[in-house]
Order: sequence, then structure tokens, then C-alpha cells
Amino acid sequence: MINYKLTIKYIGTRYHGWQRQPKHISIQQVIEEQLEKLFKQKIRLIAAGRTDAGVHALGQVANFKVNHHRKPETILNFLNANLPRDISIVSVEEVPLYFNARFSAKGKSYLYKIHQFPDPFLYGFSWYISKKLDILKLNQALEIIKQHKNLISLAKKGDYLREEIDIREIRIKYDGVHINIEISASHFLRNMVRKIVAHSVHVALGSLSLQQLEEIIKAKDPAKGIYTAPPEGLYLKEVYY
Repeated sequence: MINYKLTIKYIGTRYHGWQRQPKHISIQQVIEEQLEKLFKQKIRLIAAGRTDAGVHALGQVANFKVNHHRKPETILNFLNANLPRDISIVSVEEVPLYFNARFSAKGKSYLYKIHQFPDPFLYGFSWYISKKLDILKLNQALEIIKQHKNLISLAKKGDYLREEIDIREIRIKYDGVHINIEISASHFLRNMVRKIVAHSVHVALGSLSLQQLEEIIKAKDPAKGIYTAPPEGLYLKEVYY
């Protein structure tokens, strides 16, 4: 048995997320189908994490196990020759059998992009906000969020193995038009990054106060976190092992 690790880039616009679905096309399905052609056997990809419909990846990681060997460069070249142009494989590595893209991960980083001047070339790749944002308040909101370990209020309702989040770093880059928010953490709950960004943006717009944001977080109730940023601005940037 051989275990292979893939690092993957994709534009999520045409897909209904990473995970296989019975009635919609997914990133997982498209890659698995090509791997099955190469290996002539059923393939199951295990990803570091699911991405939702419309979300992109700069460094998604997945692994799969097969019962016969192929050179990593053979796999890489075959996939990149046969996958759609909105999916590419950055690297293929042989890894120990115990490696699991999801459970071996030590942390992840996500990037969220916002732009404040209309640009058709950013359509589908960044969240356009026409109203003026207070960048100082945006920073303050993100600092408040960073101080908390339990961010259930800023996640989609669900059962989670670990509710405590270690947010390691939040960085903002702003050039007067484009805002890039990068968040690194031990792990992320579903919709967490999009809700963090959306609530911080609403503070920056003046429609939510810093005190109200604190109250939402302390409630530890997903029903309280009502804002969710659109998927097109979100990128899974990197997975750490």
C-alpha cells in the first residue's frame, strides 16, 4: 500500500465545494475520476478540510492510498494534463501510511480578499464593498475576535470535535483599494472565516458596535452570528504539518 499526498490549487467558482455530492460536481469528484483512470481502481481522497461552493484554494492538501506504485512525477503530469484548467496539482509526494491530510494537520491559514473599487477582473475572486470601511475599526474587531478561544457564535451550527480555537495570527494588508485579511489558526469551524470577516466588516461599516460583537461571541450561539461574507473572497492558503 502506498500513500500519496497532493497539494492542490483551484478556482471554486464552477464547483459545489470540495466534497463529493450526489447531484452536483465537486473538486473531489473531478480529481478522483482522473486518479481512477490512472490507477484502474477506486480512489478516495481525504482532504485537509472541506471548502464550500465558490471558495478557492491556493494550497489544499489531500491524500489517497493505492495498492500499486506510480512515480510522483507521473501522477503530477497525468493529472495536470487531464484536469480542467481551473484545477491544478502543485506537487505529489509519497508519504508514510499514517499520514492523514485532515488529522495530521497542525494548523491552517485562510486568505480573504475585499476590494473597494469596481473591477471586473476581480469578479468571483474578491468581495466588492462600495461603502467606505473604517480600517481602524476593522482591526479592532479582528483583535477582539483573536482574544477569544470559543468562536461557536461565528460558525455554522454543527457538532464539532474541538470547539476551542487557537487563532495564531491575523494580518491585514490595505493599499487604499484592496484589503487582504489572512487568518492562521489551529483549525477552523465551518463558515468561521467568512463569519469573522463579515462581522468585522459590519463593525467597520458602523452597523455593528465592538460591544455588540463581544456580546455575540460570548453568547456561544451560532444563531447570534447572523453575518456571512460571500464565498468568492475566500482562499484556503496553506495547511501546516
